[in-house]
Amino acid sequence: MKDPSQLISGDSLQVHKTQSTAEQTMERLIFSLSELEHLGQTLISGHSNFNHSSKTYLRITLGTLQVTRGAILRHHQTRQNLEVVAASPDQVFAPITVEPGEIEELLQHPFIESANLPEPLEPFFARTAKFVETIDIRLWVPLKIHDEFLGMIGLGSFLGREVLETWEMELLTTLAHQISIAIAYSQMVEGVQSEKFRLFMLAESAPQICQLLQPEAAAEQVVHQAVSLLDANAGALMLTHAERQELKMHYTFPETLVESSTPDADPNGLVVPYGEEAPISLETTSVDMLKSVVTEGLPGHCPPKSDTLFGGKNLMAVPIPGRDGDILGILVVGDKEERGGSIAPFTDEDVILLDSFAKQAGVAIENAHLHQEALEARQLQAEMEEARKIQENLIPETLPDIPGYEIAGHYEPRGPVGGDYYDCIALSTGHWGLAIADVSGKGMQAALLMATLRAGLISELSRGNGAAVEDSGTPNDLSVSTLYTELTEMALTLNSLLYASGTAEKYATFFYSHLNPETDVLTTLNAGHNPPLLIKKDGTYKWLGEEIGGIPLGMFPNDMVSNIAEYEAEHVQLTSGDVVIYYTDGVTETENVDDEYYEEDRLVEDSKACKDSDAEGILKYLHDAVMGFQGEADQFDDLTLLILRKQ
Repeated sequence: MKDPSQLISGDSLQVHKTQSTAEQTMERLIFSLSELEHLGQTLISGHSNFNHSSKTYLRITLGTLQVTRGAILRHHQTRQNLEVVAASPDQVFAPITVEPGEIEELLQHPFIESANLPEPLEPFFARTAKFVETIDIRLWVPLKIHDEFLGMIGLGSFLGREVLETWEMELLTTLAHQISIAIAYSQMVEGVQSEKFRLFMLAESAPQICQLLQPEAAAEQVVHQAVSLLDANAGALMLTHAERQELKMHYTFPETLVESSTPDADPNGLVVPYGEEAPISLETTSVDMLKSVVTEGLPGHCPPKSDTLFGGKNLMAVPIPGRDGDILGILVVGDKEERGGSIAPFTDEDVILLDSFAKQAGVAIENAHLHQEALEARQLQAEMEEARKIQENLIPETLPDIPGYEIAGHYEPRGPVGGDYYDCIALSTGHWGLAIADVSGKGMQAALLMATLRAGLISELSRGNGAAVEDSGTPNDLSVSTLYTELTEMALTLNSLLYASGTAEKYATFFYSHLNPETDVLTTLNAGHNPPLLIKKDGTYKWLGEEIGGIPLGMFPNDMVSNIAEYEAEHVQLTSGDVVIYYTDGVTETENVDDEYYEEDRLVEDSKACKDSDAEGILKYLHDAVMGFQGEADQFDDLTLLILRKQ
């Protein structure tokens, strides 16, 4: 037998190189999506804005597409120009004027090549000549949400390529959409903050804080406006946690207002328990005052220099009521200043003023939190919709015809987006790969992990692992032990890929079968999944992979896997009338109204009852049996069945 290394031709080396490139691209894409998600969370949290994050967005775009030069330009409607907010190489450029008619024309083009400019846009691009020459822009992508023009991306230096591939252009469209969303969201936040500041400066009256929509901004403005209203030089907002009966510092002005015995301690980390049985960790007059205000719901005073927690200031505090009468928190102001700079005592009128303002502050705080919850709900809804689309593309619409076999599958997610996956993959040898998996969690992360698993599986099979195929693509009489080795190597590769792509809570149970329809040998590998049920024609049965179940993919690194439970393979000979039932735990863990589980015993009995039907009939019988057992109880998990029957 020839040395396998002698079988590697130039073509196969090119294939291997292409596959390595594909793997690198997949890793870049996964990393880019993760970074985009983190950036989005940072923007939503209010800790950054698009201009601050624009260089990171550009770096992600260039790195994902393997482009060395480029820029992001942001449109300013009032100024009627485009500002270069990020560029590679990093340089300062003057804003570029853009006319309304040019914007309408730009919106008509998803991509614009510098070498093939639309005639109506030639005056606009003439104004960009110096910029284009410096950055070497070859391709432009307008940024928009619906018909709102937000800016442009310019790309150049495609690393030896004259143009981007079709799939790269599709990926660029996705990245441009993410950047457009970030700009639009940043504009919304900036617009709201600008309007808040304008109203504050014009009116300086309590009702206007109700216009604030971001919780952190609302907290800050409540404190600053309270300080302004009372002519104080310091202020603080503490919010309650009703279940824990704690007051937690939420915002202080100035930041150094709250002193701590620990130099590096965060003043906003100050927590004051106020329950009857709460331990008293801060024996100070100001803390006693805070507890009294939150428990009695009445204003309180703390004379100057009575303690050092608030810097020895003269303090006044009032409760912040919510709509339902609960205390949301406490508003504190310190050291009322007269015009000459001397400290004056707070008056009864000051108490009434701050107490009235606190009632408005309560409305503002609740409104801001409700708005934030609405934003998060919309974001979650959009994320779930994207995850649903990803998942729909992973589950096969129809299953292929396998000579000598019948196959049928059904997937029923518990909610809009589930975590189950199954597939039947044609191998170049004429053999078939059957896979079923259950990804932990739900939503976008689960969908991306599932997409990563499927992409990795396809990549491994195309390389020959688990496919029993030589470099030439011809059938190969591999020994059983060789196929076992390929399957275990494939499992380790997939485990490493998922471990690098996910988090500690993200993993996937996985079961793979290699079917040779010529010999009717089914070779299987289990990675922590429910063992499929083999029902023989005579009614006897066997659980496949029960004794060789490795740990789920992505849970531990490969070096730990070898110490815990190595992945193993086994094979079984199928004969006419044999039925293999693949399923996820949503089947056996289905509960009825009596809190009973469907379990494996019922699956065996129901499978025996329908084993002589065709694959579609078996699928329908088992699905109806599970649903009948569930009855009026809620569905708690996805339900997936894949039936393989030897004719």
